[in-house]
Amino acid sequence: MKKFSFVVLITLLSGGCASLFYLANLSDDADSAYQEGRYEEALELYDQLIDAHDDRGKEVEGYVYNRAGLLAYKFEQTNKAIEYLEEARRKSSDNAESLIALAKSYRKIDNLTLEIRSLKAYVNQYSGDSLYYDMQKRYFETLVESHNYERAYELWQDLQGDPYNDEVMMENYLLLNKATDNDKKATEAAENLLRINKKNKLALDWLARKYYYQAIERYNYEMQAYEKNRTHRQYAQLREAWPVIHDDLRTAKNYFKELYSMYPSSEYARFLSNIFERFNNDSKARYYRQRMND
Repeated sequence: MKKFSFVVLITLLSGGCASLFYLANLSDDADSAYQEGRYEEALELYDQLIDAHDDRGKEVEGYVYNRAGLLAYKFEQTNKAIEYLEEARRKSSDNAESLIALAKSYRKIDNLTLEIRSLKAYVNQYSGDSLYYDMQKRYFETLVESHNYERAYELWQDLQGDPYNDEVMMENYLLLNKATDNDKKATEAAENLLRINKKNKLALDWLARKYYYQAIERYNYEMQAYEKNRTHRQYAQLREAWPVIHDDLRTAKNYFKELYSMYPSSEYARFLSNIFERFNNDSKARYYRQRMND
């Protein structure tokens, strides 16, 4: 019985050594392929290495998951890239490159929450990285998109580069201020956008509506005040207000005409028709009224 147990023990030890030898060789082969730039082969070997460890109930070193995840990302194997890179994060073996790959992979599968988590981790750790501004920029975009406005305002103050000369960043800054009813900053952002690109639709649309509704609100207020009192003083105040109302409507008209020339829509035609009616320009009002049905 003792002899049999000894034989079994030797067999088990031999098998264990063989298994360890196999894993070590597989690891060396995978690392060599990676270092020599044979990336497709390296990914295949890392896959085998990870599977072999799983089969034996053993843990794989974190760098293996990080390398394998980056290679899977390189070869557009998105789900595998996410699986491996998340495991690398769990083992604290991630780096700037892998967090970028993870964020972009989540963006590819349209998982905004996990993209934001990856971007946040990157932005908080790698301020000296060469791609920092690009990722910071994307982080700001996702915060605006996810309605995380307080954090977006905080991040805006810390942005590197020159966001005021970046059209995409200024568009998102406009959207942020629009969403939080900060009309003054939204207008400033829109005007800045037009300095960058005089045909920016978002900026033109904001300014067109701003001046139109500003004029209509002022006109209605003055008319209601006049109708209520009907005094000479109130009428004089109405007449004094008209040049301001007229200028706002003219400004709105110019923006809406620019928008309509690029994006002819029934909505923009309706605004223009209303403006020309207030200017008593029947032919232009009729022209845009007809365009509302095109």
